[in-house]
Amino acid sequence: MVAKTSVKEVQIYRSSATITRGGEAELTEGRNIIYISGMTESARRDSFRLKFPEGIKAVNIQIVGVEKIEGEEVKESERIRKQLDEIGYQKETLDMLLELRKTNSDFSGRSDISIEAQEKVMEALPEQMLSLHRQLDELTVKETKLQEALAKTLLEENRPVIMAEVVSASSGTVPFILQYQDDKCCWTPKYQIHYTNDKEPLEVCMKAQINQSSGEDWKQVKVTLYTGNPSVSNDLPEMSTHELYLYEEAKVKVRAKGAMMAARAMEDTCCEDAEPAMMGMAVGMAMNTLMMDTAEVAEEETMTAFVLPNARDIFSDTDGNMADLQNFSVKASYHVLAIPSVDNNSYLTAEIVASEWPLPPADAAVYLRDTFAGEVYVDADEDTDLLTLSLGRDERLNVIRTESPKKTSDVFLKGDKKQLCKAEIRLVNTSSEPVSALIKDQLPVSTEKAISIEPVNISDGILDKDTGELKWEIMAEPDKTVTLAVEYTIVWPKDKKLGTRRSAMNAKPKFCSNCGRPVAGRFCPECGAEVK
Repeated sequence: MVAKTSVKEVQIYRSSATITRGGEAELTEGRNIIYISGMTESARRDSFRLKFPEGIKAVNIQIVGVEKIEGEEVKESERIRKQLDEIGYQKETLDMLLELRKTNSDFSGRSDISIEAQEKVMEALPEQMLSLHRQLDELTVKETKLQEALAKTLLEENRPVIMAEVVSASSGTVPFILQYQDDKCCWTPKYQIHYTNDKEPLEVCMKAQINQSSGEDWKQVKVTLYTGNPSVSNDLPEMSTHELYLYEEAKVKVRAKGAMMAARAMEDTCCEDAEPAMMGMAVGMAMNTLMMDTAEVAEEETMTAFVLPNARDIFSDTDGNMADLQNFSVKASYHVLAIPSVDNNSYLTAEIVASEWPLPPADAAVYLRDTFAGEVYVDADEDTDLLTLSLGRDERLNVIRTESPKKTSDVFLKGDKKQLCKAEIRLVNTSSEPVSALIKDQLPVSTEKAISIEPVNISDGILDKDTGELKWEIMAEPDKTVTLAVEYTIVWPKDKKLGTRRSAMNAKPKFCSNCGRPVAGRFCPECGAEVK
């Protein structure tokens, strides 16, 4: 006998899943041979486990092809093929009848049929032709359904079948469980970050996008999501020899912290009050965002589990099933960041204590008062104390940086040249409320002792002499202009040329060794693996 199974529960990891199927088997007292179907082509064949009630012992378990099944009569696919053949014969007969009706209704060149007989034939012909066409249409619909059923049946018959030889202490119908691993399943965390105003915490919704391409639709199954992956190796870590050696330290350029924020920030959306356009019948109605029940969170030995609250359908080869996992608030300090020497735009940013973001790295959709502002990548790396998120371009603060022509002169009696560099930064708050702003600029950094750089006027800004980063923390008042000066001198030997270059602002890209995706932080957003 063949015992069919259906999916009851799935435990989905970042790049695989444990599938639990249930079924029933008719057993007699003593020795039984049963065939268990249900494993998909993408299942790991060496990972399956069978669970039966007590009193049943296994003698032999192995995977076989459908052709090895004993006692089976004609396969379902063969039955469907016979039905398709019969439909083909019926359609062929109807086509012949149609052609015959057309031929018999052609009286040209025939004088043996009276006018009355011809009229009688022609009057009956439309109804006869219509009836034949209707029969053909019905057969075509049946044929299409049978072809779909045949494709599903062939897929089912090509799946691995488990042959289990078991010994039962009694007769009867017994339930059993089949479990196996499937690598064609995964889930990816997604966040929604909602900003209300500068005084409220960020509201965060953690979602999961569940994908599976096993070739089988899961109907009304219990779903648990795990933040990691099962161990793929039992190898223990080994310590390598710790060696010390002497070397001459190379001169290293330290890049300015924070300059990447402008490059990674979103393009659209100001943070002023913005009401989303209402459409159609929704105009004038009070509307709430449709929310799902969140998951139950369980901290297990090596990873976190999210148990989804309701059974759900997860279809194969779709764009993904979305589930709400967690909602929480996180305290943040807000300011508008501007780096006018790199980007003329200003960006609203939120600064969060990294330890207060207890979630894995992932892409996050940012909403400013229910208006979509774009996406950012969030990774609370363990080496980072503060996590800075870009919430989008902020049009409240206009920042203009103007450079004056450089003035170069000789230094009397010293054989040096001296260059005076000037720039002016003007800030205008166009809103009706004060805006907390962080403005950044930079002075060049000398790589040679013979080159000296001295600030002349930096408007009380804070200068990091090691990196050259210059910053001001300002509360910009409404409709007022703030002017900042960046003025410094460069002195170098007269007989030398002064060269300038900028070190790369981007760190060397990292790639996940597991799935190959580029990784910005410590964990891969695709498969969750740690990238070292």
